[in-house]
Amino acid sequence: MRRIASVAALTLPLPALMLPALAMVVPTSVQAQEIVVIGAGLEAPPAAPAYNIQTIDRDRLLEAASGRLEDALSSAAGFQQFRRSDSRASNPSAQGVTLRALGGNATSRTLILLDGVPMADPFFGYIPFSAIAPERLAAARVTRGGGAGAFGAGAVAGIVELDSANADQLGLVQASLTGNDRGETELSGTLAPKLGEGFAVVSGRWDRGQGFWTTPVNQRVPASARAAFDAWSAGLRAVAPITPDIELQARGLVFEDRRTLRFTGADTSSTGQDASLRLVGRGDWAFDVLAYVQARNFSNIVISSTSFRKTLDQRATPSTGLGGK
Repeated sequence: MRRIASVAALTLPLPALMLPALAMVVPTSVQAQEIVVIGAGLEAPPAAPAYNIQTIDRDRLLEAASGRLEDALSSAAGFQQFRRSDSRASNPSAQGVTLRALGGNATSRTLILLDGVPMADPFFGYIPFSAIAPERLAAARVTRGGGAGAFGAGAVAGIVELDSANADQLGLVQASLTGNDRGETELSGTLAPKLGEGFAVVSGRWDRGQGFWTTPVNQRVPASARAAFDAWSAGLRAVAPITPDIELQARGLVFEDRRTLRFTGADTSSTGQDASLRLVGRGDWAFDVLAYVQARNFSNIVISSTSFRKTLDQRATPSTGLGGK
């Protein structure tokens, strides 16, 4: 026993001499830990391959010649709308989306999520496509079939999940201006600076034009008018890390869409203000906590096709939506 103890006494000083060196290395490794801010939700669950999911990446979203989201989504099988015209010439309340070959409907049968927030109008159920610019998005995932995701029966025909682009995908400054000989213009821009470990995105878009004739030449009357449109939207999104595995995402969106349909004075408008907070954890215990508020309004003037006088004036149809997940 004495010999064993004496050997131990001789060996103990060796690791003791190494302790100062280890003490110098540990803080260095801790300081080198990098925080990666993704700015998106959680990855798809393991059961996702069981669903018929189609992913439309950012490049395909930007390839739509019209620059409209609904045209980019039309590449997904089964995607249908109540009106064949895009969101510049159709009544906002008729902009519904349906999947799974159920047939087009003015009220959306498909759940449209932007960063986890439902985009349908709380009262009418239509989708404000003019407020969702493809250049702000990273990808779209289309799932056909009812009851998809955490929103259950709210997705009768399926779900379309839209993810906003982050600062790396957008670049610091992005701007575009297009026009034609009919006086129609499209102005779009984003500013995405990195702030510390996080980033912010300021975006805006303005579309305006006199539109096209929705009435055939032989059916036009002095009261007939082009489908003029004037729509703008502005968004602010910020993402910041709370811990290396948890990040806070905040988003705000304001938009206004005004248009004239078929007759002079048949003016329609749609406005909205949305805000949301999202807490995403990607550690051993992954979680996604979301809360949002929506304030929307809609107005509509109907002109008679026989007397060409005002027969209906929906001056305001306010609605408010509150939700969380």
